[in-house]
Amino acid sequence: MSSEMARYMEMTVESRAAWEEAKRYLPGGDSRNSIFWDPYPIFVESASGARVVDADGVERLDFIGTMTTLILGHSPLAVTEAVGRQLERGVVYNAPNRHQVRLARLLCQRIPSFELVRFTNSGTEATLNTIRAARAFTGRSLIAKAEGGYHGSHDTVSVSVRVDPSKAGERQRPDARPATEGLAEGVLDSVVVLPFNETEAAREILEQHKEQLAAVIVEPMLGSVGMLPATREFLLMLRDFTAENGSVLIFDEVISFRIAPGGAQEYYEITPDMTSLGKIIGGGFAVGAFGGRHDIMGLYDPTSGPRVAHAGTFNANPATMLAGAVTLEQLTPEVYRRLAEVTERLRHGLREAGQELEVPVQVTGIGSLFGIHFLDGELVGYRDIAKADSAFRHQVFLGLLNEGILMAPNLVGAVSTEIGEAEVDAFVGAFRRVLRRMA
Repeated sequence: MSSEMARYMEMTVESRAAWEEAKRYLPGGDSRNSIFWDPYPIFVESASGARVVDADGVERLDFIGTMTTLILGHSPLAVTEAVGRQLERGVVYNAPNRHQVRLARLLCQRIPSFELVRFTNSGTEATLNTIRAARAFTGRSLIAKAEGGYHGSHDTVSVSVRVDPSKAGERQRPDARPATEGLAEGVLDSVVVLPFNETEAAREILEQHKEQLAAVIVEPMLGSVGMLPATREFLLMLRDFTAENGSVLIFDEVISFRIAPGGAQEYYEITPDMTSLGKIIGGGFAVGAFGGRHDIMGLYDPTSGPRVAHAGTFNANPATMLAGAVTLEQLTPEVYRRLAEVTERLRHGLREAGQELEVPVQVTGIGSLFGIHFLDGELVGYRDIAKADSAFRHQVFLGLLNEGILMAPNLVGAVSTEIGEAEVDAFVGAFRRVLRRMA
């Protein structure tokens, strides 16, 4: 047992007891595999602003914000007060509410690709619907996605996410590999896998399937696998190819919408045909959204069909829509600039700590999103990230927990408006102490 592991277990006795109890009723003790880590996760008792407190009373600075969701931090007053008033008027209705119109208006005003939008309860549902709409609109069935791109948990996109490169074909001609057991027969045959950021190789693959491709779906920044931004050249190629060949270009901005008021498409100045959203647009409540061109979104219009079915009891429920609208109204261009400045201070400090201790440290990301990688050499795509020493990374993760810093287990993170220079400096100091112990 490593010293970081031993210290972690000493600090988390009550969390371990809670986990042991949870395993009696939940497989592995929870309902999200993404928040399990070895030997067991902490159990959070409360959270406020930039801090969470676990079952053992240990307070930590939160640098992940529920996988990038809580851009205003935990329980922002403007959101909680508004939602509290709404709950007194009803939790959910079997009819539309005005709050969804308010949030839809804000999104359509900010996002270049949004002419019309619909709401769901998760990013998974959002990407599912963009792909379904693309297939209905084009009459084709194949989709293309980037290796390492995560687009939720439905079958079509559960392909070539966190793959073993030794089993996934050549770097520039990746094979479609299942991301999970239990996929329906034929799923792998319906997905074309592209090497992320390798423009010429990806274009060659697309050209071979151009008459069958309904859509190309891409994260403008590979989010959950490492916060690795796309090059503008790569995204422009996808825009040009889809426009020339009648395929639908889908930006999955569930995570990258944090980059700018209009998301990554505003940042890169590239407008897709459709976009999927989630995370921050719900203000901390479960949410998803998809939108795009009027002619594609019109497939969902019940006054003229609809040609594509879409339902969901909790879609656009008033509490979530109000929380999302209040959150977006707080996110002014100045707030985005401040978030980017604070996060760049963090990136710079982490890189400096690595240099001082002669540990290779690269920090990726844009805006308020970042990922830490203990790697030399250029990071182009998923396979570069996959070269990292996962055991070393895990010890750093545990070390940061021991030092009062919470991130995702693969060391991706997000900065909220509740985090300032003092919190960043505390993170950098903790990081330096952890690396020094490990060195």
